Amino acid sequence: MMNNIHASFQSGGGFQIGSFCVIEPNVIVGQNVKIGNYVLLKEGTRIGDNCFIDSYARSSGDNIIGNNVTIRFGSTIARRVILRDNVFIAPNVMTEYSRADGSKAIETLIKEDVFIGTAAVIGSGVTIERGIVVGSQSYVSNDLTIENGIYVGVPANLKKRIGDK
Repeated sequence: MMNNIHASFQSGGGFQIGSFCVIEPNVIVGQNVKIGNYVLLKEGTRIGDNCFIDSYARSSGDNIIGNNVTIRFGSTIARRVILRDNVFIAPNVMTEYSRADGSKAIETLIKEDVFIGTAAVIGSGVTIERGIVVGSQSYVSNDLTIENGIYVGVPANLKKRIGDK
């Protein structure tokens, strides 16, 4: 397996892990969590129950990942990012910690039932409201405030609400 897992690591029942993973100190994962190959979980990462962390995904530490969250291949969850329950992060999504002026974010919050499309970038310190879809290759630079909205583009703007024609 060739994993490097710190002695302080804690996991719930049903935990599965691939090969060549690095888990730093004070990482906690819940029940029925599956981690792919070449995953990096830095210090202070917290993962809830029933989550899937795909191969080559990374957390920068000091973040909280809720229950029933999927983080797909090659995505990065930056420091101080909170993913609430039922969030889907498509492949190669990037979340940012630093702002353009070099300052650090207080917190980036992605609320329940959000879908982030492939290769989207989530800027530092933003909030994405419940039920939002962020389109592939979009850049989120400001809060997305319309629940159940579909946001696309650079920067991401509301295209329509889910259910509207």
